[in-house]
Amino acid sequence: MYDVFMRYVLRSPTKWAYEMTWMEYGAMFMLGGAYTLLHNGHIRVDIFWKNLSPRARAIFDSLMYLLLFFPLFYVLIRYSVSFAVNSWADLETSYLSYWQPPVYPIKTLMAVGLVLFAVQAVSETLKNLIVAFRGSEA
Repeated sequence: MYDVFMRYVLRSPTKWAYEMTWMEYGAMFMLGGAYTLLHNGHIRVDIFWKNLSPRARAIFDSLMYLLLFFPLFYVLIRYSVSFAVNSWADLETSYLSYWQPPVYPIKTLMAVGLVLFAVQAVSETLKNLIVAFRGSEA
């Protein structure tokens, strides 16, 4: 809102607000993924899923975590850690504005957020496996 006010009302745009905004939103979304998974807030295409029994849902979810989620997150974590390490080694800065803030903290947050997301997915998978084998929630 500050930048919009500065740009359109005072005709004096800032050089730092855009980068600050994408860093803040990036941190919020990357660190919020695991929390959202904990509270089952991610979007789900549940045309068939909602009609399944709790045990069948747990089996389906476990399979999806094992077959799709974990292989994808293995790759994402591997590359995000590599990006963060390289960014720290080079003390990388942004080239989008004259401000040129460091980007290695946000790249580190990206890796941390993905790891936290994967840890929460392990928890969800274990909960689903318990339901799948017991037939009901513990």
